[in-house]
Parts: sequence; C-alpha cells; structure tokens
Amino acid sequence: MRDRISVFLEEKQGLSANSKQSYKYDLEQFLDMIGEQISETNLKIYQSQLSSLKISAQKRKVSACNQFLYFLYQKGELKTFYRIELLKQAEQQQAKPELLDLESFWQESDFPEGRLLALLILEMGLLPSEILTLKVADINLDFQVLRIKKASQQRIVAIPMRLLPELAPLMDQTYIFEKSGKAYSRQWAFRQLEAFLKERGFPELSAQGLREQFILRQMEEKVDLYEIAKKLGLKTVMTLEKYR
Repeated sequence: MRDRISVFLEEKQGLSANSKQSYKYDLEQFLDMIGEQISETNLKIYQSQLSSLKISAQKRKVSACNQFLYFLYQKGELKTFYRIELLKQAEQQQAKPELLDLESFWQESDFPEGRLLALLILEMGLLPSEILTLKVADINLDFQVLRIKKASQQRIVAIPMRLLPELAPLMDQTYIFEKSGKAYSRQWAFRQLEAFLKERGFPELSAQGLREQFILRQMEEKVDLYEIAKKLGLKTVMTLEKYR
C-alpha cells in the first residue's frame, strides 16, 4: 500500500515540490495509523485521532487521504469508495497550552525526590515509568546521555548540563529512586511529585502537564517535530501536531 503513494503523486499534475512533500507526509502518517488494512473501523480511528489538531491541519489531512482513497478505488485496489468526514467541532476550541515559568523547580525543596522527578520530566520529557525503571548503569555522565530500554527497543537521550549535578550523587545506586536496591512504585512517584508541585504552587500540574511543558520548551527553541518525537519515544508526530 505504501508504494502506491509515489504512483498517486506522480499522477497529480501541477503540484509543487513542497506540496508533494506535504501530501507524502500526510499519507505516510495515515498509513502508519491504520496499517495496510483499510476499513470503516480503521478510518474512524484515524478520524478520531485528528480531532486534537487545528481545523486547518484536519482539513489538509482529510483532503489528502480522500484523494488517495479515491485513487485506490479508481485503480480497482479498493472495492469500496471510502471517504473520511471531518468531525463536528466543539463550540469552544481548547485553549493553547501556556508556557509556564518553572525556574523555581531548581531551588531546594522539602520533597527532593519529587523535585528530581519533576526536573527529569520537565527537562528531558521522560515518563514516570521510564524514570522509575531507569538503572544507573544506563546513565553516562561523561557523555551526558542515558539509555531508555522498552521491550526490545531502546533510545538514547541527552542529559542537560544542569541535571548532571543532580544525578552525580546517585551513581553508586542501582536505580535513581530505590529502597534497598529495589525500584519504587508508580504510586510512590505520584505522591512525591504531587507533594513537590503543591509546594511550588502548581497543584494543577501533573506528570503529563510537565511533559507538555517540555514539548512547549522544545518548540520555543525551534526543535523539529520529528526530533521532539524521537526524544519522547513516539513513533509518529501525530500527537505533536497541535503544538505547531
């Protein structure tokens, strides 16, 4: 199915190089979401995934996908002519996330574990589950990188210079957060993080909110969406489109 994208683009007349690249990006993302099996169910799942994007982005993607679906139908590769419809938009659009001033997180705290958890999420975009299972053996302070392992996959994440002094005292342990050599639970991490965020005056924030702040900071620094997705361990940039 993926090889049909290039054939589809070759048959479209008058498209600029940038337009073709945009079509290619949207269609590859479409196939990443639905796989090789086009069905009403898969298209509805894709449709729902678009709801978090700006209206202009939704319209662009739906238009590209519908043209591609019609092309496949014309070529006899689909027995049914499928069409994606835009979902009805809510009366009020969700407010754009606000970039917060969280410099106070670097100050000393009565909840040091919660503080370090918050900094690792804010500065590196890590998930609490990734942090709790992170072994000291997977951290290299000399090269300023750490390795995140998930099943058979792994990714290398750069450690910001400011975090090095925070991690250095923990290098003789097994895990960054541990008790008697065993990693703490997610419930423990939640309580520590919650206590720290309340102390700093951000009780409405959560691990998810801090991860969003990481994304907003990356966007502020003009980091490419693909690079941000790579740092976060995401397979596609779909969930990051709303930050454009």
